[in-house]
Amino acid sequence: MRKQFIIVVGLLALLAACYKDKGNYEYNPPEEPLVTNLDTVYSVFVGDSLIIKPVIKYTDASKLSFDWKISVPDLTDDLNFKGPEVRTVFGLGANRYRAKLTITDNSNGMKYFHDFVVSGKTGFSQGTTVLSLDNGETILSFIKPDGTVQPDIYASTNMGEKLGGKPKQLIGLRHASIDPYHTTSYWVFTDEGEKGVQINSNTMKKIKNLTGNFFIPPATLAPGNFISTQMESMNGVINGKLYVGTTQTWNKNPLYNMFGLPAEGDYQLFDQAAFNSIMPYFLGYEKVRKQVVAFTNFGSPAYIGTGYQVVGSAFDPRSVGLDLLFFVQVNDGNCFAVGKDAAGTLKEIKFGVEFMGIILIKPEYIRNFAQPGLITPTTKWVNTPGEIFYFTSGSKIYRYNPTNEDFRQLTTDFGGKDVTMIKLIDGGNTMLAGTEGTLYHLDVSTGKFGDVIKKQTGIPGQTIDAVIRNDR
Repeated sequence: MRKQFIIVVGLLALLAACYKDKGNYEYNPPEEPLVTNLDTVYSVFVGDSLIIKPVIKYTDASKLSFDWKISVPDLTDDLNFKGPEVRTVFGLGANRYRAKLTITDNSNGMKYFHDFVVSGKTGFSQGTTVLSLDNGETILSFIKPDGTVQPDIYASTNMGEKLGGKPKQLIGLRHASIDPYHTTSYWVFTDEGEKGVQINSNTMKKIKNLTGNFFIPPATLAPGNFISTQMESMNGVINGKLYVGTTQTWNKNPLYNMFGLPAEGDYQLFDQAAFNSIMPYFLGYEKVRKQVVAFTNFGSPAYIGTGYQVVGSAFDPRSVGLDLLFFVQVNDGNCFAVGKDAAGTLKEIKFGVEFMGIILIKPEYIRNFAQPGLITPTTKWVNTPGEIFYFTSGSKIYRYNPTNEDFRQLTTDFGGKDVTMIKLIDGGNTMLAGTEGTLYHLDVSTGKFGDVIKKQTGIPGQTIDAVIRNDR
């Protein structure tokens, strides 16, 4: 009985203790440093001062310490600074560098992290690089944001070296996930394949010729058309074969984007191929057999020719019978092509593509092109993501909607000069159009038919291609 009494008393005492402690659990978080005036991106020209001076609001700032780190992949160590601000001469290259400010509250050991980016720039970080043909020579020029033209900039920065052959194409490389706003280099392609050249986008200095981008270069190089990928690489047609730049290593490795062997097989491709960005296949057009051919892409391209399935009977993709002038796949979906049949009649075809473990091709139509008289030997083609097409015809540009076969001439007057290039940017809302001496920016957004946004003059010769650079 005595034991039971002691237990009961003990329980009552415990309950009393709990009752007295009621309401004693309020949490008071430590004061957190309030940081303002710290940008997400700091742009600085190489050789200029980098100044980062955030405003810190805290009751007793003497308790805080500040550590800054700028990560530099090309170096073995990061750049580190201490103190509430950074003031230094920026001596890194023109690149984007991830950075972090760590604030430590020494009274309690709490750490607070703030991420940002330092973007190194040169005089070529913003502006337009233009490829042109002047008196038979390939010329690369640069237009500054204020409109000033630096003509023949490649020769100026490479000890007078000229770009050989006649210009065909200019592309810029960037990595969409690592450096989404940083153009790392340009490639210039000419009709003399070995004269194709990679150029440092920050200095306009030559990196290497096209022959140097092969592990084992072919004896001759006849480049077709190339595309830049979101992986800072390029794919294209060379000597009628399909080549894909390697991406199986670090993008700063000298071997990155180099070409190995082409997809092996008995085929000769039309210059333009369809490089699907999301599905494991590529498409091309075999210009000898005049048929649609396919490649699987599970790490490296493999030629399967006509080893696809056909759904529909509008035409036989294995026997198209056209000499192509234009071939494209829109938004990794429908494919369009324009070409001439054996009788010289201009035809247009459309087919859909799906990947269901196998490649399915769905022919939709083959028909006469409704306005063949508008197509010339020098006609250039481009298309929007919404399957609207534009093409040049002498000194005019036409908008073509294949859904209702509607043709409309753009309103821009090019002064009687032939249009030598067209290119769509801004998701298909803006067109770059080139003539001799001039690059036009045209509004082709919904309801617009080529209103001039601006034009840039002073380009040497005929404008062939252009890349706008606006690195952040």
